[in-house]
Amino acid sequence: MPFLLVSLPDKCEIKDWVKAGKETFNKLFGSPDEFTLEGRIFHVICVLVVAVMGYNVLFSFLFGLPETGWICLFLFLAGFYIYYLSRIRKKIVLAISLSGFLVTIMFGVNYFYNGGMVGASLLSFTITLFLLLIVGPARHAVFWTVFNAVVVIGLMAVEYFYPNSIVESYPDRLAHTIDLASTYLINVFFLYVGTLFFTKAYKQEQKRVEERSVVLERLNAEKNKLFSIVSHDLRSPLASVQQYFEILNEVDLESDERKKIESELLSSINYTQDMLFNLLSWSSSQMKGTTVSLAPVNVYTCLQPVIEIYRPLAAKKEIKLDFRADLTTEVLADAAMLQLIIRNLVGNAIKFTTTGGLVTIDVVLEGKKCLFSVKDNGRGIRKEEIAHVFSLKAQPTFGTNQERGVGLGLFLCKEYAEAQHGTIWLESTPNVGTTFFLALPAAGNGLSPLSISK
Repeated sequence: MPFLLVSLPDKCEIKDWVKAGKETFNKLFGSPDEFTLEGRIFHVICVLVVAVMGYNVLFSFLFGLPETGWICLFLFLAGFYIYYLSRIRKKIVLAISLSGFLVTIMFGVNYFYNGGMVGASLLSFTITLFLLLIVGPARHAVFWTVFNAVVVIGLMAVEYFYPNSIVESYPDRLAHTIDLASTYLINVFFLYVGTLFFTKAYKQEQKRVEERSVVLERLNAEKNKLFSIVSHDLRSPLASVQQYFEILNEVDLESDERKKIESELLSSINYTQDMLFNLLSWSSSQMKGTTVSLAPVNVYTCLQPVIEIYRPLAAKKEIKLDFRADLTTEVLADAAMLQLIIRNLVGNAIKFTTTGGLVTIDVVLEGKKCLFSVKDNGRGIRKEEIAHVFSLKAQPTFGTNQERGVGLGLFLCKEYAEAQHGTIWLESTPNVGTTFFLALPAAGNGLSPLSISK
């Protein structure tokens, strides 16, 4: 007995089908970038109305309801125009208003030719109101409800006082039954589709609210941390400078004492300058977004000035600062961001290394990556603290000479490393030392320079 072999589509084919389906859906009903969810629902309804009216045209003429057939034909053509007005011309509010009036009036006319209260028109009025409330602007909801109620009650009143105004147009009970059943099923379908979209919209909005809540909590935590930095860390060095000048006014200091105080003030001001630089960089990225301009950068030329800035600070703590990089090595990076990252890593290494220590900055090429390492033999970082080192959850710490660290610099390092398509991590052993690693794409690795805004 021969076997019938059926080849199932693979994952790639399924993904292609799904992608093609989404593209077709977006072309027909509009993409989320072009229209709101309500607008896209309205386009779906327009297409469905065109399809339903097309069915009703055939049904009405086949079962001897010519008046209803002509009305449905008019609505069939009007549906095309309203869809064009909304989807192509993007005049959604006008299209919804026009369709609301048009459909309600035409159903009102059809009421007299479709059995009145015993026909299917009342069901049509109900679903029309439901759809208008879903897709229409919220400010129009009361109007459509009142308008629909006034029309329906008015039609029923006319039928009650003038029963002869209703045309008994059903040729037999079968036609009557089929008309009611088909109208009911169509209404159920519209209720299902409308409710499905409404539920989806509610869940999406709920998700957006939850995401915004998380973002607001994070921003609030960052704001509190930054206010703490500004209130404490900026006030302290300014207070020290003020005290120094007050002492100079009141006491004649010896040369050695003056040099000692000036050296301490210089260190405090250098630290404050670094902190302000990080703070301004972070504030700028929050307000304007992170703009990255990637280009081939000579590592030695870019980083040498940064290293030289820290040599006096290292010399004060008798720390040897060793920078090793090939003169020709190039990396695909944003020069300003790269300098900020290395500036923070070297500053931290000096800060947490004891007097007489060693800080080494190495740059090597590893395949298509350029690997930067900043190594110190300082006091290291405890294992439980490593997880929060690159976040604003990191607690303020003090260097070996009581230099204060706030964690904002390493947070920026991670953000800027990822913005340049790189990664940053660390290895640390308490009382042995810490090494920070930064991996960025090497120039000439197949990637082209580009500008990215995040």
